[in-house]
Amino acid sequence: MNRGKVLLAAGLAAAILLTACHHNRPKKNAHEAATTVVPVATLYEKGLQAMKKKKPATARRFFDQIALREDAGEYKDKAAIATADAFYQEHTLESYAEAISRYQSFLAFHPTHPQAPYCQFRIGECWYEEMDTPDRDTSAALYAKQAYQAVIENYPNSPYAAEAVKKVARVNDVLAAHEIRIGDWYLKDGHPKGAIARYRGVIEKYPKYWNMPAVYFRLGEALYRDGQDKEALLYFTRITQQVPGTTLAKNAQKNIDRIQRKETARTKQDKETFKEPLVPKEKHAKAHWWQFWK
Repeated sequence: MNRGKVLLAAGLAAAILLTACHHNRPKKNAHEAATTVVPVATLYEKGLQAMKKKKPATARRFFDQIALREDAGEYKDKAAIATADAFYQEHTLESYAEAISRYQSFLAFHPTHPQAPYCQFRIGECWYEEMDTPDRDTSAALYAKQAYQAVIENYPNSPYAAEAVKKVARVNDVLAAHEIRIGDWYLKDGHPKGAIARYRGVIEKYPKYWNMPAVYFRLGEALYRDGQDKEALLYFTRITQQVPGTTLAKNAQKNIDRIQRKETARTKQDKETFKEPLVPKEKHAKAHWWQFWK
């Protein structure tokens, strides 16, 4: 019995000793944890390195850690922009949409931030990447143009303004080509008036379209088919003056000759028509005897 009590006492002592050791450990672990916290600058650099290796998902994990840190400081904004960049780097419709949302959110809270022009330009880039061929939907092109124009208007002195101007010109070419395609469909289906409206719209809305002589040729053809020969002749003539020696100019000259031959034939027909008497000729009446001396 005494031996049992001794063993019990020894067990209790051991339990007390283990408990004491357990209570003392957290202080040591907490100290170790405090000394092993990764600096936010290091997390940011690791995220950038992952971006360079084309690993955007890995990069976002580092940037997300910065977003949760109270000591992030200026790196919080850097990480927010870098996260949007990481989504952009994936180059999918879903990732572009997420990147646009991130950039727009940053602009909403930091409209005057030094990186605000960059974010606005990147929104345009996302929409630009989503643009389709001219025969498809032009919504992305219109949004891209709007985003680039915001850079030009809101941040004219930024390093992104000049590039935004170039991108607007490219987007306008796509939008103009879309209108030309629709005009071509009208012309092919035998609706020259609809084609004329589309081609005229391109000349008015996109005067800097890269291949305007091609628009003039189409407009001239549509006008000719609509019976407006004189105006068609003006556009065909303009082509021969602006791009002489080209295949387009040679075809325009053929149309000029065609219209002129048609006009010549019409003039000849008009002359013959005008020779016709307006009143019928009377048959020569038999002369009376008193008219012989006349």
